[in-house]
Amino acid sequence: MLEIPISFLAPGQVSDQTYYSKSGEVIIKKNVVITPQFIAALKQQNIESIYAEGSSDDEELNNILFPEIDESSISDSATSTSTFLPNLQAGKEGFIELIKGSINTNLDRLISERKTEDKPSGPAYRENASRMKRSERTTTYKSDVISGYDDALAKTKTILNNLTNGQSVSTELIRNIVVKFMKLFLTDRDILLNLSLQKPNDTDYLYSHSLNTCLLSINIAAAYGYNETQITEIGMGALLHDVGMLLVPKEIRFKQSRPTEDEWFEIQKHPLLGLYLLEKIPRLPEPVSLVAYQVHERENGKGYPKQRSSRLIHNYAKVVAVADVFEALSSPRSYREANLPYKAMEMVIRMTRQGLISGEFVKALLEYSSLFPIGSIVELSNNCLAKVVQSNGTSFAKPSVCVLTDSKGNILSEEDQYTENLSENTSIQIIKAHRSNYFSNDPMLGF
Repeated sequence: MLEIPISFLAPGQVSDQTYYSKSGEVIIKKNVVITPQFIAALKQQNIESIYAEGSSDDEELNNILFPEIDESSISDSATSTSTFLPNLQAGKEGFIELIKGSINTNLDRLISERKTEDKPSGPAYRENASRMKRSERTTTYKSDVISGYDDALAKTKTILNNLTNGQSVSTELIRNIVVKFMKLFLTDRDILLNLSLQKPNDTDYLYSHSLNTCLLSINIAAAYGYNETQITEIGMGALLHDVGMLLVPKEIRFKQSRPTEDEWFEIQKHPLLGLYLLEKIPRLPEPVSLVAYQVHERENGKGYPKQRSSRLIHNYAKVVAVADVFEALSSPRSYREANLPYKAMEMVIRMTRQGLISGEFVKALLEYSSLFPIGSIVELSNNCLAKVVQSNGTSFAKPSVCVLTDSKGNILSEEDQYTENLSENTSIQIIKAHRSNYFSNDPMLGF
């Protein structure tokens, strides 16, 4: 059963299924309009959560967002998460100590006083963008794109490690990585999204996660109408958003079971620890720190570290939060395989319905990536297999695909592969999604 806190219920919402009490009694029937009086009645009865029949996807999403604490293994002598703050206490006490720090207090004031701009302004960057045709991509071009990604990943790893080791890092080095992919967006945004599905074989996923979150954030921000400077800052924030996680002990980060109470507080420390690391970057734009600080906050106030609700969360952080969650769900972890990109997108959409992440930025992601994200392998109603290579605006379920096999499953030669626009050819639909490396690990297949 999937647990849903009562705080997720909104007046006027229509129940999409039947919900039960913990003992199995029906609390809300399907297609019932939820009223303020009904919510108040549940609270008066001290009912804090309701339950629904959940799929394994729902259970996984619930565990990612609200990890249960294994109270039987709480330790009285947890290891400190940081060597550069030697006096920082472990667990809850250390978390509270960080919360009271001056760095995040100043950022809170900036947001509450609306002293930092986070709405699109000026010329939208997307207005200068074009889309490259498959026939225009040469073998050399595609090889250069892959090499550029690998180079950026190596630089990202160096940047994050240097910051963790207390070394200063050039703002321009970070900016140049982001600007490089912004330029690629202008000429070939579809291949940029395809790159974001890359899952390099690194023992520590954090580096590729940071870079892929950056690529996704660039696309979301551009789709939403931000200008060049704003997208640069959002991209920089995305690249650095999880740097504080490198200060969380690996035995906690890679743990395959649920965290203990102290371990969960160590994880919640990482946005705050990240702020201390970002101080090592001279002339870093202030919004970049805001992203790292608030990316794990949630629209309904159920995130961390400060449990801020929508009004007090910077929009740049909301953009990166959508990218962060989608990238995490579509990537493998030590305790599970990667979700299919389509499944990951479904779960992200579900999070908007639960009031966790911003629906407007999820819509922006869908507009440029589609319900079947670019780079996905899909099965068509004519029995052919294809790769999603282009979105079609708000026709979220009808992207353009490159057909890779005939109806009998025979792989087509590169010369015989062809593009099918499913928003125009309505006689063909996608009937099933497959893993991205279904045919091979070549990310440029179909492009």
